[in-house]
Amino acid sequence: MMSFSNQSLVRRLKLQQLAVFERVLSCGSLLAASRELHMTQPAITKIIQELEEHFGQILLVRSRRGVQPTDFGLMLRNHCRTLMADLRYLADDLNSWSAGVSGQVVVGTLLAASAQLLPGAVRRLREMAPNVVVQVRVGVNDKMFPELARGELDVVVGLIPLHEKNPDYEHVPLYAETLCAVVGRQHPLAASRTISVAQLESWDWILPTSESEASHSVDHFFETLKMRKPTRIVESVSIMTNLGLLVDSDMIAIMPYKVAAKFVHLGLLSVLPVGQDIPFGYVGYTLAKGRTASPATQRLLLSLHDVASQISP
Repeated sequence: MMSFSNQSLVRRLKLQQLAVFERVLSCGSLLAASRELHMTQPAITKIIQELEEHFGQILLVRSRRGVQPTDFGLMLRNHCRTLMADLRYLADDLNSWSAGVSGQVVVGTLLAASAQLLPGAVRRLREMAPNVVVQVRVGVNDKMFPELARGELDVVVGLIPLHEKNPDYEHVPLYAETLCAVVGRQHPLAASRTISVAQLESWDWILPTSESEASHSVDHFFETLKMRKPTRIVESVSIMTNLGLLVDSDMIAIMPYKVAAKFVHLGLLSVLPVGQDIPFGYVGYTLAKGRTASPATQRLLLSLHDVASQISP
């Protein structure tokens, strides 16, 4: 059985080999990876073979549909992702050291933060550190938290999960949020001062996806109104999709109140007079515990706190 040590890995492994291996699995095939990396397919094949010889293990299973990792390949991929994330942090620190605050911040965001909190924080960050590149990815916690743990995201901004007890994450609440029902300004109910449950039940709804953290609060919303949860629905956590549907149709959506207020101010939406005091939870951010935030990420966090202090009542 082969034995490995830090020194043997340092002497024989090259970072490029690990980076190529990780890209092959991310792309799903040698051909796709060769195009993305601007390398020939034989050169990539040679690198994979060198890794297999070094570890004495098969890393990939090839088929007509691409490549799949072996069990050993899966284990190695997890370590490669961690190494690639650490290299990105190193690059950010080096850039910050040599040219002031720069680098990159990769942010995962949820609907609750995507309209007001995060845009305001990004604007403030741009004022403090205009050379920082901010990359924003939209999704749900079930997808983004694993990416945060792997170092693919620096921070997740949105609704703080109530039922998430993983010790690998640090949750920082910034302000409390409530829910409301909204419609486009053209909707027949838009100007109504009182609305019955029967009226609400006759329309199609836009709700968060069932796997999102917000789904628990949405269930509570309908329970409080003593209303059956709608069945004629579109599930979406995309703010632009939701706005498009509301403006161009007569659907009703459930939305965080402070998010809705932004679009009411712009003349796009109206808040219906139902359920406006129903708690949604706390909006804030989540970090990977034990990982030191880069200088650029630290400044984004400061910006989030500054903007949140102006949003919260």
